[in-house]
Amino acid sequence: MTKNRYSHIKSFEDFKKEKMRLYYEVQLSEKKLEIKRLELKEYINPIRLFASIFQELAKPMFEFVQSMISKFFSKKKDEANPGQNKTPEKPSEECDD
Repeated sequence: MTKNRYSHIKSFEDFKKEKMRLYYEVQLSEKKLEIKRLELKEYINPIRLFASIFQELAKPMFEFVQSMISKFFSKKKDEANPGQNKTPEKPSEECDD
């Protein structure tokens, strides 16, 4: 046989108090649930989720574009100053045997 949880209720006044206690308990549980829902909603926010996925997928593309731009400008610099960046070539020693 199960123990009666409400055996402490002896009068109508006790009943009203228990009813209010249970009402407040339900309200507290609902507020906790609402807070958890808001936290979860913030965690899986579609805009934030899209931004983080895009950032991860775009990293290689941005690195490629950056390298292409740096190569382009280094070529322009070499074309503008053709003799300054080159090292003189050593004469080759050829033997005629």
